[in-house]
Amino acid sequence: MSRLVLAFDTATDRCALALGRWAVEHVETIATADFDAPRAALGRLLPAVRDLLISEGLAPGDLCEVVVGRGPGSFTGVRIGVATAKGLAHGLGTPLFGAGTLDAIAWACAGRFSGVLGVVGDAMRGEVYPALFELADGTARRLTDDRVAHPADVVAEWSARAAPLLLAGGGLRKHAAAFRALEQAGAQLLPEDLWLPGGAGLLAAYGAARAADHAGDGHPQTLLPIYTRLSDAEENERLRAGGQGEQP
Repeated sequence: MSRLVLAFDTATDRCALALGRWAVEHVETIATADFDAPRAALGRLLPAVRDLLISEGLAPGDLCEVVVGRGPGSFTGVRIGVATAKGLAHGLGTPLFGAGTLDAIAWACAGRFSGVLGVVGDAMRGEVYPALFELADGTARRLTDDRVAHPADVVAEWSARAAPLLLAGGGLRKHAAAFRALEQAGAQLLPEDLWLPGGAGLLAAYGAARAADHAGDGHPQTLLPIYTRLSDAEENERLRAGGQGEQP
């Protein structure tokens, strides 16, 4: 049997879920079962994985690799996905690899569009996760690192680019007013079904990450999520510690 891959991402309001198999140097999608699950991934992910395997006549023991979307995205969503993936990989004795959530969006767009794509993830707190990718010949080449930024700063930075951008990502909906300036400058909003990650895009992003040696070493304990900043709890703890340090 070929190397079967289970991939999922819970960093956004959509659970991306897919089965794939390695075909020479890329991962071929066998089946997808993406579904919307705002704040409900914890209870719905594993049943969805079970149902997907059953629908394909497979059992958990048939899997050779587990792949998880590492973020950035909702802190809780990223943690649910990474923790579930680590548990599955440990339980099944399979390697665990990762791919970026924004990369999954970009690779799905690459199958239908060419040009420079700006992916705008929702970072909460009035901020976004912006990243640029060059789409060409069905591939997505990352141009910028993951970071968190204010929408106005991203619009100002991207407006300075010579050519209009393609735009996708869940942050566009929440911050539509800010990004309207890019539309007026000629940026093209891609269809909303491409704004959140899907299973096929996640598999494609994973295949590219493996080829570039960016998917991790396969050990579940070493795979880390992509947060780009501290969580609310960590920020509050840092503030408390700082305040206590300033007291006489």
